[in-house]
Amino acid sequence: MNGVFTYVTVCILVFSTQAFAEDLSSATDPLPPGTFTSHQHSDEWLIKNALSAGPDWITDKATVKVMDMHSETSGGGHMMERVLRQGSNGWTCMPDVPGRPQHDPMCGDETMMKWLKAVMAGEKPNIDRVGLSYMLMGEARQGQNVPPAKDPSKVKEWFYIGPHIMIVLPDSDTAALRDISQDLAQDGAYATSINHSPNLLWVIPVGKKGERIKSYPPGQNRN
Repeated sequence: MNGVFTYVTVCILVFSTQAFAEDLSSATDPLPPGTFTSHQHSDEWLIKNALSAGPDWITDKATVKVMDMHSETSGGGHMMERVLRQGSNGWTCMPDVPGRPQHDPMCGDETMMKWLKAVMAGEKPNIDRVGLSYMLMGEARQGQNVPPAKDPSKVKEWFYIGPHIMIVLPDSDTAALRDISQDLAQDGAYATSINHSPNLLWVIPVGKKGERIKSYPPGQNRN
C-alpha cells in the first residue's frame, strides 16, 4: 500500500512540474488563436513575460510591476500597482495588458513611467526630459484612444504593431510631433495618444509585425 501511495505522489509531482514549465513557456510564446492576454498567471510567469519587453542590460536589474487602471466614481481613475520584483536601475517592466490578442509587455524608464501614470489618471504629466520605453514583443491595439473592449473577442479589427521603442518628449518640445502620422495602419514611425492626452508618444518600429527581437550588448557573441 505504501508503495502505491508513493508512486501516485511521484506521478502527481511530475505532472505538476511539467504543467508549470509549460505555463512559463507560454509567457513568451505566441498566443494561440482566439485567446487573449491576462494577469491570471503565477508571479514567476508574469515576471518572465514582463522582462521579455526589453534588452537584458536593462531588464536584469529592472523593477517588475503589475499595474491596473481602476476608474473612480467621481471621474478619472487611479493606478493599482503590485511589485513582483524590486529593481535597482530606475527601469520598470510590466507584463501584458489584459485583453489583447498578442503579448505586449513594456519596460520604461522613470520619465516614461511618470508620463504613463499621469495620462492614465487624466492628469498633466509635467515632463522636463526625454523618456524611453521598449516593447520588443510588439503589441496589438484597437485604435487611437479606444477604451478597452469588455469582450475582446468581439473586436472587429486589431492593429498589430511590431517590436518598437517609444519616446516621450519634454512638454516644451511636444509640438515637434505635431506633423507625424497617427495612422496605426501604416508601417513606419507614428505618434500616438493614450486616454485622449494631448501629450503624444513617438513610436519607432525596430521590426515588422509578428517578429521577435532579441537584443545583445555590444561585443557579445550572438552564436
